[in-house]
Amino acid sequence: MDEPLAVSILRMKVGWGDCDAAGITYYARYFDWFCDARFKLLNDYNLKYTKWFHPNDLHLVVLETGCDYKNIIRPEETILVETALISVSRSRAQFNYHVKKNNTQLAASGFTKHAYVDLEGNPCNIEKHNPELWKKISQTFLKS
Repeated sequence: MDEPLAVSILRMKVGWGDCDAAGITYYARYFDWFCDARFKLLNDYNLKYTKWFHPNDLHLVVLETGCDYKNIIRPEETILVETALISVSRSRAQFNYHVKKNNTQLAASGFTKHAYVDLEGNPCNIEKHNPELWKKISQTFLKS
């Protein structure tokens, strides 16, 4: 597999509100964590979503997602969400995620595939929609 274009790590403590009545992390919370981790990756590479996307009428919407659950996570455990930008183009991006507890034990792995859309939800070629943003993305992630 090719090297990721970018990586980031989000460290967080699991809250009681993240869990079901049995005290096990509710499966859908992982997708919230993926979102938080994705935003952190963009921030880490100076591509803050609220600066570069929203003000420019551009959104990164999820087309496809998945998660493979390996180990239970309970409230008050500290986890790491390792995020990797796998691919980026003028119209799409893909991120992969590894959720680890105890810093090393894989609890889940997942992915999200995205498309750039305008305010009306129409697919965008980001280079045409916002050349400055595409230049920043390509210079940051697509270095030759």
